[in-house]
Amino acid sequence: MAATISMGQYLFKRVAELGNEHVFGVPGDFNLALLDELFKMPELKWLGTCNELNAAYATDGYARIKGMPAALVTTYAVGELSAMNGVAGAYAEHAGMIHIVGMPARIVQKARLMLHHTMEPGMDHEIYVGMAAPIRKTFTVLKDEKTMAQEIDRVIQEAVWSRLPVYIYVPLDVAGVQLDAKRLETPLKIEVTNPNKEVEDEIVKATLDSIKTASSPAILADVLTIRHGGKKFAEKLMNLTKFPTYSTPLSKGVVDETSPYFNGLYNGEVSFDGVASAIESSDLVIDIGPVHSDSNTGGFTRNITDDHTIILAHNYCQVRGKKYEGVHFLPVLKRIVEELEKDAAKYDVLNKKTWKKLEPPLLNDSTSGPIAQSFIWQRIGRFLKPGDIVLAESGTAQFGMPDSPFPENIGYITQTFWSSIGYTVGACLGACVAAKELKRPGRVVLLVGEGSLQMTVQEIGSYIRFGFKPIIFVINNNGYSIERAINGPEQTYNDVSMLWDHQKMLEFFGARKETGIASKSFACKTVEELEAVLNDEAFNRADYIQVCEVFMDRLDYPWRLYTQVNVTRAKNAKAAAALKAAQ
Repeated sequence: MAATISMGQYLFKRVAELGNEHVFGVPGDFNLALLDELFKMPELKWLGTCNELNAAYATDGYARIKGMPAALVTTYAVGELSAMNGVAGAYAEHAGMIHIVGMPARIVQKARLMLHHTMEPGMDHEIYVGMAAPIRKTFTVLKDEKTMAQEIDRVIQEAVWSRLPVYIYVPLDVAGVQLDAKRLETPLKIEVTNPNKEVEDEIVKATLDSIKTASSPAILADVLTIRHGGKKFAEKLMNLTKFPTYSTPLSKGVVDETSPYFNGLYNGEVSFDGVASAIESSDLVIDIGPVHSDSNTGGFTRNITDDHTIILAHNYCQVRGKKYEGVHFLPVLKRIVEELEKDAAKYDVLNKKTWKKLEPPLLNDSTSGPIAQSFIWQRIGRFLKPGDIVLAESGTAQFGMPDSPFPENIGYITQTFWSSIGYTVGACLGACVAAKELKRPGRVVLLVGEGSLQMTVQEIGSYIRFGFKPIIFVINNNGYSIERAINGPEQTYNDVSMLWDHQKMLEFFGARKETGIASKSFACKTVEELEAVLNDEAFNRADYIQVCEVFMDRLDYPWRLYTQVNVTRAKNAKAAAALKAAQ
């Protein structure tokens, strides 16, 4: 190895060290010198998207499948600000992101020249750095050559430990600055550890003691379980204890739903019959990686009391009401599993009350007629195969797919907490890239409404450009049905253009005879037409990109959507009445 290495290559070698093989983004004049350094590295490939928002979504989707923070490169001001919504979503849902931003040269910044992408004379060129403060864990502006390497390492390590976005700002003139290459011989410190072993010991012991004394324990594996690398330990805990185990709308698929110990999706009052009463009657709930947002708790109708709960979160642990701040769940969960692997019988895990496994009801067994929300999502669930990646858009899909039984080894991506419509179209690109790198055996299946699609449709051109072959279900229900359910079912603000021809979409974006790129599109208005497509062998093989457009009534909603809307309305009305009475 040479004695020195350019700053740009040092940075990207650290990105590659996490297991990344691609970097997403959009070129701009302030990041071109940096991108030149990326193109000198055989271990990383550039994947340019149609715009920065979609690039952020793609980076997010890639990180969720790879299980490590991924890298996004944008340019100064117009690029970085365009990406902010996507970065904020990654922050809210702990997707993990390293946002690398090209900036003006140091001497230009010092002179405060009125460059393009600034806003007024004499402006501080770091003004945009402050704008990103609420949506990042940490950041660095690489101006001091003596500390550049250390700062790069510090920030990337924080990205891994926190799974929150971080920012690295790169002035135009520093991409080629030579750094000590020997530092790369020391790997990044990416293992999550807790600073106080005595506190960790106390939590582990208290948890194991609670497991031993509980008569009807349960496990609730929430979404931060997988975001922070705890999926395998949660599944081991389930299999070792044989406790009934539940997921949430955000964490669906985190544990194997074909397991005899999986007992349903818990979403407060917005759960299938029997699920809420089963978990809420448990005398111990081990709640791993929680996100207690409205849409992940049935509109805040979760009813599990602290005295019956052990919470293993990313920034604290809590045992039956006693809270331990600043403790990460991952080392704790790992140690609990290791103790049970040594001697599960010691903790009396097999001498608990018997419990009845719950099976999800079949909501609609139609064989003909119009396609209803109560039919389609469980039918798509039966269409899925082990190893598939499924992306459910913020809309009817994210409220419908929780009804669907999943086969094993499903990668499930939804953005139920941040809920930025159009997210999954960009995220699907990242998921396709990650699936190819990991050599996953399954297909990539995108479920998106026609309204959401209009936000980010450009990336379908990227699927085709880069040779990806997802199956795209376009749910055409004539506007924003999720918003109609909330307010204004007949208001025109919930309308979108219905002049788009989705049957010609793939051809327009490049999959046509002249390019030699195969594709196929289907339109389904009845159950019979949909069944014909879902049972078609060629459609199932997914040897080429395909669209299945499904037409549905604009006022037909998944039961979970209208139930949560009604729950929220009732809670708001009660709160308003209480406020009025207090006046």
